[in-house]
Amino acid sequence: MLQDNLAAAAQKAQYWDEYYKRPLNAAVPSQFAAFVAQELPSDATILEIGCGTGRDSFFFARQGWRVFAFDGSHSAIKGCDDLKLQLGVVQPHFRCAAVGTPEFTSEIATVVEDNQTPIVVYARFFVHAITDAEEDELLTVLAKYLRPGDKFAVEFRTRRDAAGEKVTADHYRRYVNPQALFARAGRLGFAIDYAVEGYGFAKYKQDDAYVSRSIWVKE
Repeated sequence: MLQDNLAAAAQKAQYWDEYYKRPLNAAVPSQFAAFVAQELPSDATILEIGCGTGRDSFFFARQGWRVFAFDGSHSAIKGCDDLKLQLGVVQPHFRCAAVGTPEFTSEIATVVEDNQTPIVVYARFFVHAITDAEEDELLTVLAKYLRPGDKFAVEFRTRRDAAGEKVTADHYRRYVNPQALFARAGRLGFAIDYAVEGYGFAKYKQDDAYVSRSIWVKE
């Protein structure tokens, strides 16, 4: 695994830009998206962080929620916009903004300010794909701008997944300690409303990741 430093951050950005140059398919949502959809208020505004191919963003939009989706990869956002044009839909709203940049902070602040409906931030397989510093920035921004009652739905690989088989090519990953992350969430004003971990939640071919999935509520 690459070391968690600036060189790793640069390498992972290059990796994802290359990865998302392939044609995108948003037909099938992730297991996590299907789960979260059952927990969302009907009037929620969804902010997806690290939208990648956009498959979960398109899924949420098809169900009638207003969706704003962000990714730091220009290739990912271009692919999502191209697919949106191909499908002839007005949603989701895609933006290229990487965690830790002024653009990301500004986008989050603007979406929250402009939408008085409940905000649900959604991040699947994103937290383990960013550095420790980027995680700190993400949580700090969410703690600052989310309102009481707003939620954060998050799924990530845990330390128990480190030895598991991976289908995708070797690239930057962290293996997160859920308890340490939840403790930090509490210090930032989040209550853990739901949490579970294990195998079977995010299986893809031979890769049956050991993940944590949880829903946090801003107090």
